[in-house]
Amino acid sequence: MSVLAGVNRCALLHEGGEALVYALESGGRQYVLKWYAEGVQIDSHVVEVLLRERIPGVYRVMEAGKKSGRQYLIYEFIEGVSIADLATKDARVPAPVAISIVRNLVQALLQLSKSDVHHGDLNPSNVLVMANGTPVLIDCGIVGPGALAYAAPERIQGKPATMLSDMYSLGLILYRLVAGEDLLHCDCFDDYAQAAAGIDSTDVTALLYGKGIDAEILSTLAPLWKATLRAEPSARAEDFEELDELLEIAFDDASRGSVAWETTRAAFTENVVAKIGTNCSDTGAECGLPPEFAVTKPTGHRKMAVFGGILGFILFLLVLFFALAPREPSIDETGAEILSNSRALEGTTGLEADPSGDSGRISGEELESLPVPDQNE
Repeated sequence: MSVLAGVNRCALLHEGGEALVYALESGGRQYVLKWYAEGVQIDSHVVEVLLRERIPGVYRVMEAGKKSGRQYLIYEFIEGVSIADLATKDARVPAPVAISIVRNLVQALLQLSKSDVHHGDLNPSNVLVMANGTPVLIDCGIVGPGALAYAAPERIQGKPATMLSDMYSLGLILYRLVAGEDLLHCDCFDDYAQAAAGIDSTDVTALLYGKGIDAEILSTLAPLWKATLRAEPSARAEDFEELDELLEIAFDDASRGSVAWETTRAAFTENVVAKIGTNCSDTGAECGLPPEFAVTKPTGHRKMAVFGGILGFILFLLVLFFALAPREPSIDETGAEILSNSRALEGTTGLEADPSGDSGRISGEELESLPVPDQNE
């Protein structure tokens, strides 16, 4: 049954140029309805995979379709906070935590790529961090470059999403986590295209040094910028497996032992939980479900009519079955048939013995011609 059939609460979470986003409650569970703006397209192959498969670290899509010519998705509500809200100038994410988050994203993207699916719009708003510090990807499959500040040069040029274009976006997300701000700041499409094309000349390490980040951490992060933030796709890491190896090395250096890591992680998750609590207190303005998504529910007399119609149809099928099914004769009918056949056989026995039809009788003339026995004998 459709999630929409059981909706008992609807709230508007966000209204933007790309989509309207609603929080739904249906059947005791929470969902998100994202109704995209006219002209925004989602790759149909991506939608089919997300409806069919359940991939750790990727949101669970429950339904998809079109209403009034606009695509929509319904997916399970994720209780988390976006990187856009989590990593700010006043609240930068510790380097080992940032590396750990990106490693988790790499694993999710690797599983998606096995189904020939690529995200296409990796940006801080499309990564939600849950209370345990684990990230979840949402909004896969946008046709087009997506958020320009995080789009690979080839995506801005109109090329489809690939593993390597997602890898470029991951580098920019890592920068946002540790710096608390976007690496690229531009005013228009052309400026973003130019900045992305010239990303190789951007000294990321120098920019982070100016933000007061430890020199040892900067040295640890340097190979990651070379593996991701390159204008030419072939200059990036070969695949997600190679990038994961680099991230693992960087994490081991940045975490500085298990005790230090656990302390850092605990402080981070505590901050995440606090932000999630703040977000949950503002669940959006209550509203009615858009009429395009309304599902009529049978009630009262209509329920009785539906039930009566179903019952009548079942009875009709039963009558039709008994009328058309072959019928076995009763014992009396079988006996009468046998007796009738027996009598018919008796009536034809003489005819078979004497084809002339006399049934073996002697005529009067034949009787007189017979010799008379002698009385004295």
